[in-house]
Amino acid sequence: MGFEGAGTASVRGDAVASSGRDRRRAGSTAEVEANPLADLRPVSAGAVLDGGFELLRYRFGRLIALAACLFVPVWLCNVVLAIVVPPEQAATPGSGIGWSALSTGSSSPLVFVVAAAQLVALSILGLCTGHLAMSLARGEDPSLRELGALALRRSWVALLIVPLNAGVHALTACFFGVGWILGDALVFLSSVAAGAERLGPWQGFRRSWNLTRPQYGRALVISFGALCIAQVIRWSLSVGPTVLLTSLDPASRLVGLFTALSSGVLLLTEPLTACIAARAYLDLRCRRDGVDLALRHDRLLDEHRARHEQRVLS
Repeated sequence: MGFEGAGTASVRGDAVASSGRDRRRAGSTAEVEANPLADLRPVSAGAVLDGGFELLRYRFGRLIALAACLFVPVWLCNVVLAIVVPPEQAATPGSGIGWSALSTGSSSPLVFVVAAAQLVALSILGLCTGHLAMSLARGEDPSLRELGALALRRSWVALLIVPLNAGVHALTACFFGVGWILGDALVFLSSVAAGAERLGPWQGFRRSWNLTRPQYGRALVISFGALCIAQVIRWSLSVGPTVLLTSLDPASRLVGLFTALSSGVLLLTEPLTACIAARAYLDLRCRRDGVDLALRHDRLLDEHRARHEQRVLS
């Protein structure tokens, strides 16, 4: 059941407790009560960013384990690249790996391969996080094994979403200079939407566009806020020590190696970015589709069925 239309619903029923069936699906009663997505409602942009932290904290082990499976191979490739590539061809210190490395002036083509691999890994992580967030909102709780199977089964969707999003980034960057940020606000939900609604790459791309375009200001604040938070974490954990090493011996291979090792911070920043995107997806759907009302309606029906079955058995 869904409610189409722009605007925010103003008449709402009180939140209801999850039914017994929901509790069996989501785990213990304590876990259900701690679920940050158990009672959805439209919130402010700042609360969406906070909600990303809450979602990461709630299923920290699963998300970090999934991120490790996706990003550790990329991280190891980056470490090898730092050892093999001469210092004069390597990326500038503190750049990390991935998309940011493309703007560092590195002459090694391997940097582009590592950057593309990171983008694909982030897209797969976003797809799995979207599925996890939507399941938690419904009272379900997918295991790490289920998320891993989803990543393997639908990795092709995440792979094809990457060039679609990159096209928008490139187009807006050409016309607006710093337009990468402006374009990212339109498409940063593509992988999350594909995972949450089991969509194909083009449908996930269009879904993100349809959700963010009518509420572009809110989407821009959230996407830019997520970018700032991730960059602050990266810089605080890697840039300072790298700059210190550079001042001592700029030509040393140790500079590139330490930069590559410090890029392991992606195991924290990328799951956080995916969680913020998933929380933003749910918030925009609450405002556009009334998905929070639909989920409460379903829980009320479950409660009514459970009470009816109890009366029949008694």
